[in-house]
Amino acid sequence: MKKIILPTFSLLFLIMACKPKQSNSSIVLKSDYAHLLQAATNERDTLLQSDIHFWSDKLKAAPNNITYLSKLAAAYSHLFKAEGNVEYIFKADSLYALVESRNPFSNAATYQALGVNAITRHQFVAAKNYGEAALLEGDMKSASFNLIFDASMEVGDYDRARSILNGQIQRNSFQYLIRASKLADHDGNLELAIELMEKAHARVKNHPELSLWSLSNLGDLYGHAGRIADSYGAYLDVLQKDPTHWHSWQGIAWILYSHEGKVSEAEVILQLINQKHHNPELNLLLADLADYSGKKEQALKLRKQFYTEVSQPKYGHMYSKYLILLDAEDLNSPKRAVARAEAEKDSRPTPEVYSLLAWAKLHNGEKEEALRMAQQFVEDKTSEPEAVYHLGMIYKANGKTRRARQLLKEANDAAYELGPITAQAIEKALKSF
Repeated sequence: MKKIILPTFSLLFLIMACKPKQSNSSIVLKSDYAHLLQAATNERDTLLQSDIHFWSDKLKAAPNNITYLSKLAAAYSHLFKAEGNVEYIFKADSLYALVESRNPFSNAATYQALGVNAITRHQFVAAKNYGEAALLEGDMKSASFNLIFDASMEVGDYDRARSILNGQIQRNSFQYLIRASKLADHDGNLELAIELMEKAHARVKNHPELSLWSLSNLGDLYGHAGRIADSYGAYLDVLQKDPTHWHSWQGIAWILYSHEGKVSEAEVILQLINQKHHNPELNLLLADLADYSGKKEQALKLRKQFYTEVSQPKYGHMYSKYLILLDAEDLNSPKRAVARAEAEKDSRPTPEVYSLLAWAKLHNGEKEEALRMAQQFVEDKTSEPEAVYHLGMIYKANGKTRRARQLLKEANDAAYELGPITAQAIEKALKSF
């Protein structure tokens, strides 16, 4: 369920201020993180809520002040990131809309903020449109181009994204490097992706928020590369500085589960995150843990809870991928999976979305069409392990065993990233040849 992206040069920074103890049998030791888990449990951050109250009071005194509107909107966006309540995004958007309607000057910053929120809500076409609108305002062009790049990558307009990146002059800036890393990852160049992210992290060592963000992302990237100890070290380093960095806790939980099989320890961490930060995807991770432990009924219950929650209109297309997979695999609704995937493909014609559509068609009994689509739109167009796994199974279903075996062996190399449940399915498929 988790997507996580080797340096070919000397590390530009010491990644582990709290380098974990090593053993032959285990990378993760509870003694490394227990005190951090306790700190996260006890943490009560009221600063963002204070910001909400402060700017709300300011706005009551001056209802037409666009600065106060913008500040309050930004506070709600930050509160969403901290707590995960999707309603905060709607509040932020409504406030930004008021700013846009009342502002007699440039709305570039407002369009950019709306675009960032649109990406969060997986409204990628809208995000791209906001970026283009911001660009027309004439100022803050660099930030507008960054937004357009981000949205273009999500909708599969890779030529536009590449063009924007190639047009950048400051190629040592943080904003350039993180996007160059993302493009390198898309191109299948994992070594370059990590090298660029390491350089990006080195640029922002003195910026707390960006430093932690880039280091946590390096934890993900190291995991992709099979460097689990480095991945773990990166997450620990982040948590030493911010015990409530939930993405890093989720990364450690994934290592406990996928690399070490310590289901109960992983579950403790995920349950804590669930209490502190609302993220519907956690139910899917907990379902995987239950499945791995043989608790099939509990796993299905958790997946149904996730499905029910994120099917609410307020979530829009934020979790379309998982709804497609659940319809196809767990809930025996392949026709609905196909319909969802078709709708997703219309707005996001990426190889990964085509992979989901082909997978849904396979489960709907359309194996020949699934193969045709996968060959045309997926094969050789992405190195995403899940897409490679789907492709291998589609070839297998169509009796093309040689190619199926090649692809499934390739997917099996990413067993850590795909997780034990999918790894077991791959092993079973390979043994059946």
